Amino acid sequence: MAMYRPRGTLARVIHDKFHNDNFLDNIDTRKWYSLDTESIPAKFQSKFVALEQPDKTTVRWLERAKMLSANIWMHLWHALARSVLQFFMTQTDINGFLKRGSMFILSEEQFYKLLHAGGFPAGSESDTVTLLDIGAGDGQISIRIANTVAKLSNACIQVFATEASWTMRDRLKKLNFNVINEIRGLQNVELILCLNVLDRCFDPFQLLEDIHNTLAPRGRAVVALVLPYMHYVETNTSHLPLRPLLESNNRNNGPQVSFEEEATQFLELLENCGFRVESWTKAPYLCEGDLHQSFYWLIDLIVVLSKK
Repeated sequence: MAMYRPRGTLARVIHDKFHNDNFLDNIDTRKWYSLDTESIPAKFQSKFVALEQPDKTTVRWLERAKMLSANIWMHLWHALARSVLQFFMTQTDINGFLKRGSMFILSEEQFYKLLHAGGFPAGSESDTVTLLDIGAGDGQISIRIANTVAKLSNACIQVFATEASWTMRDRLKKLNFNVINEIRGLQNVELILCLNVLDRCFDPFQLLEDIHNTLAPRGRAVVALVLPYMHYVETNTSHLPLRPLLESNNRNNGPQVSFEEEATQFLELLENCGFRVESWTKAPYLCEGDLHQSFYWLIDLIVVLSKK
């Protein structure tokens, strides 16, 4: 029997969204966190922090994304606005302007577990901890981590942020973040975040060098990278980086490299750049949905680093 397909455009959108969301309700979310640790070198195996499944905060975020996604008229407005704004704004600027597309990586509890395993804080006596978020987006992840750092260090948190998108910078300023144009003016920062930025910037190796130079001797950097690795620079016409971190894991060009193989390559690269891997994990990089489905996800490798 042929599958029923509504004829009207809006009816088809609602029909397809219903089926897409039904699929999301039945996925095994434990696979987001699962890892074949036996295929990881021993020196990195011992640093892996297993999260196993979405915790209560992550589940609440997913439920909120489903609730927001149910507003069909809001998404129709967003789709219409994007069709006009795309001619003179980047996708990130559009998201910032429309206040949509918020991201989620780890809950405060999961960040706490990862940072604690990574030795943060490392014996600082300061009453104030400096946190720098590179490419902070709308600041929601920054706030979550700042709350975690406050619990770990029992100190006041001073938050600095960089962000290429002017609409996102405006949102960060409204959160009272110290928005700066570049990180080279800062020194001895206790905690630096670089979450899903390395595969979106023009020269990721220069950014890693800047992070290393800015990090306090006993500080920590948290770096997240989406795997499989595919570089995309939003701000230039070729969308290519000066020097890619890894070879793009393109399914059309030979066999697919596993998450574990790519994770090992990136962890080795970080150590070759003067860092020491203190802890790491695997988790979903979640994004609010749209007319098609309630949320989207990619898989992140998240690493806590110190200076060698």
